[in-house]
Amino acid sequence: MTTEHDPVVHALGRLPSATPDASRAERVRLRCRAVLARRRAAAADPDPAGFARRVLEPAIACGLGVLYLAVVIHDALRWRGLL
Repeated sequence: MTTEHDPVVHALGRLPSATPDASRAERVRLRCRAVLARRRAAAADPDPAGFARRVLEPAIACGLGVLYLAVVIHDALRWRGLL
């Protein structure tokens, strides 16, 4: 199928061009700037709970996973009579 004989392409070509609404564009621009300002302020102000969230929680989860794996291996070896 070629585009030169496609009725959908011809119908799309007859559609009017979209014109941006200036007031809506300004509202979007202001919202974007506000979000960027909040992100900038959040990045400048270190969160004390951020350390726990970034470092301690994964370390605790990993430690509990290793402990669980050790118990499973211990039980499996005991069940097989190797311990």
